[in-house]
Parts: sequence; structure tokens; C-alpha cells
Amino acid sequence: MTKKLAIYLTNTERSGWDAPYPDYAVMTADLLAPLLPDYEIDLFDAVTGELPQQPLAYDAVVLTGSVANVTDPEPWMEPLFEQIRQLDAASTKLVGICFGHQAIVHALGGNVGPAEPQVGIAPIRVTQRQKWMQPWQPRVALLCGNLQQVQSLPAGFDLLGDHPQCGIPLYAKGEHILGCQYHPEFCIDYVSLYIDLVASKLGSELTDKARQQLKGHHDGDLMGQWIANFIQA
Repeated sequence: MTKKLAIYLTNTERSGWDAPYPDYAVMTADLLAPLLPDYEIDLFDAVTGELPQQPLAYDAVVLTGSVANVTDPEPWMEPLFEQIRQLDAASTKLVGICFGHQAIVHALGGNVGPAEPQVGIAPIRVTQRQKWMQPWQPRVALLCGNLQQVQSLPAGFDLLGDHPQCGIPLYAKGEHILGCQYHPEFCIDYVSLYIDLVASKLGSELTDKARQQLKGHHDGDLMGQWIANFIQA
């Protein structure tokens, strides 16, 4: 029987600076579709108010990253937060990436705030191994680009990993919520282009550090597999 996955696009940046790359919802679908052959995937643009009328009709929901911040409210965000609360109450599988990771925490009573920029590749040290973390490895390096982070988790959430510059890069709630601060759906070339965009904000030292990091290995495919395993578990 075919199951249903919804991916909510939350990125508000629509200027086209990153053409010809697809939007984050398509990137996420491209990552997960080969790993979830039994799932029909629907894409929704949360920024324009395009949310499913019946979110609980979906077996799983993934929230993408965004240049927006949950601490700077925009009209489209509260309907998103309300759906997060509905999905949580129903124990529907819910995965958040970057902004999505922060939005889940914000909607359910945790705290998110500004942090030192992280751009490049960030290794997460896994501190709580889960059954869906297959194939297993104790450190997962992922591409990143963020100016805010989760600062405290809501009740009932478990911290699954850490990073020296990000105290809460990976979390779960029970068997139905998973959040990751970093980007398994990104590729090296995309982040390189992003660094060009934000270099003036980062300054020369952080920009050089980020470019150096891009010469390293990242585990986007592995984290994609872990997310698929989590959704199917």
C-alpha cells in the first residue's frame, strides 16, 4: 500500500541567486524519494500559505530549511506552527531540517536564538545511538549554513548529538519527531555558491574557514538514509 509524505517548503528566499539549483523542497524530495519507494511525495509551499487541508492524512511530513528565522515572525509561520502541534499530538512522523528543526522546537515550547554563523561542513558526534541509525557511524559530517540555533529543547525531547559550536544539532521526540540543524540535501557546489552570497556577513576569517571545510567529506547520503529509516520505522 502506498504511503504519503508531505514536504513543506519554508525558504523565503526567492530572488533566484541560486539558479539553476532547485528549491529546498525539491532537493529534499530528490534525496528521499529513492530511499522511500513506497511513498507518494507531495510538495507544499508553506511561505505562500499552501499547507495541506488535512495534514494528518500524511504518514510523514518533512520541513525544509529557510533563510527566515522563527524569532522574526511572519504571517505564514503561525499556521505552520499550528500544524506542527497537530502532527505532534497525532504522533505523525515529523522531520525538521535547519529552519524546520528550529520551527518544531519553537512551536512546541523550546527556545531558538541567534548564534555564531556556521557555514561549511559540521561534524555531529552522536551521543545517543538509535535503531534507525543504519548504517551506523558515530560521527556524521553535514553541510551547513545557519545563523540561529536551538538553545533549549521542549519537554519530552532527547538530545542525540553535539558539536562544539552547536549544542543541539540533532534531537528526537519519541519515535515520531526528528530534527537536524544541518543539511543532508545540499551539495558542495551549492554551499560554495551560498558562501559567495554571505561572505560579506561572515567576514574574511569565517569565509576562508568555510571554504577550507568544503574540501572535506560530508555524509549527506548517510543522513538521508537515516531520515528514511526513521520515517519508515
